[in-house]
Amino acid sequence: MRVLIAEDHAPSRKLLKHLIKPLQNFQIVGEAENGEDLICMVMKKKPDIILVDINMPLLNGMEAVKSCKKMVSSIQVIFITGHDNFALEAFDVNAIDYIIKPIDRDRLYAALGRAEAFSVPAAGNEYPSIKKDLMVKHSNQFSFIPLDDIIFIERADRKAVIHTVDQKIELNEALTNLEEILDSRFAASHRSYIINLQYLKRIETAGQTYKAYFKNYEETAKVSRNKLAELQKNKSL
Repeated sequence: MRVLIAEDHAPSRKLLKHLIKPLQNFQIVGEAENGEDLICMVMKKKPDIILVDINMPLLNGMEAVKSCKKMVSSIQVIFITGHDNFALEAFDVNAIDYIIKPIDRDRLYAALGRAEAFSVPAAGNEYPSIKKDLMVKHSNQFSFIPLDDIIFIERADRKAVIHTVDQKIELNEALTNLEEILDSRFAASHRSYIINLQYLKRIETAGQTYKAYFKNYEETAKVSRNKLAELQKNKSL
């Protein structure tokens, strides 16, 4: 089982890794030091189980878990915290256990065993090759953009601008980071553009480069010469 540790206290992370290392059925795939990192790493590392502290910077563990559950409802959660006042909320998000520090090894092992029994492995349907939503942070909040609505994404003034069917959304995010978490319907057409192949209507020459035109959308995206063959191949799949 793939395990992700979300804990801002380095000695606690070290202890958890030490306790889990001998367990052959569990593999630690990553560590997050705050709630925002936890959310991002759930999509990148695809864990089956997350061990989560409550009191973390940027976004507390409880709020981060609620966002993770929206993305992957089957992910198993074990809270490990020094605070007992979130136990009822832990029940609401179907946490396997709520362990109060100091960490008791036997209780941790029992919780991991229950999580394994209830878990759907990450290779299953909860992490499909075609996803439904892109989770983004803007205006100090997280929101979910349906991938079906995204026409293309461009880099402009050090920001990523997401063009959807009815709005433009600006993010302080690198295109390379977005490309990593988008699914197979998206392809980089240029160093400053990622396009949704399902909306692509045609490509025309424009001087030394090319332009991509989209169904029912007036704005265009740039296409590099060295990306043409790749786009044609992906479009035909």
